[in-house]
Amino acid sequence: MTPETFRKIEYYLYNYDYIDIKIANIRAEISDSEYNQNYTKYIKNKSSSLEDQVIKNIGIEQRIYKIKKWKNLITFVLRKYKLTNLEYYHFMNLKYFSKVSPYTIQKKLNLSLKEQKDIQAKILQYIFFVAIKKGMLKEVNY
Repeated sequence: MTPETFRKIEYYLYNYDYIDIKIANIRAEISDSEYNQNYTKYIKNKSSSLEDQVIKNIGIEQRIYKIKKWKNLITFVLRKYKLTNLEYYHFMNLKYFSKVSPYTIQKKLNLSLKEQKDIQAKILQYIFFVAIKKGMLKEVNY
C-alpha cells in the first residue's frame, strides 16, 4: 500500500462522521450554481452554457457517489469487526471517531504502542483489499 493510499483511507476514517455533511455541501454547490445561472453571466463568461453546467453536475454527482461508496465500505468494515473482532472495532472507534491519543487507547484497551500500530496496519490493509475488490482502488504493482 502506497503512502497516498494510506492517507486516503485514513482521511475517510477520520471524517466518517462528517461524510453526510460533506455530501449535503456538495449538493448545495449544485443548487447554488444552478440558481446563479443567468443570461448576463452567460454573455460575460461565454463558458456557462447549459452543456458545461450538465458536465459539471455529472462530475459532482460522481464525487458524491464515490464518497458514499467509501462510507458504505467503512460501515461494512465496522459491522464486520463488531461481530468478529471487538478489539479492532473498539480501536477504530477510539482512534478514528473519538480521535483520542494513543496513550488513552493504551489505557482503555490495554494495548502497547506497537500493538496499536499493528492493529492499525491490519485494519488499513483489510480496508485496502476490500476497496480493491469493490473497484474503489487499483492495485499497484512495483
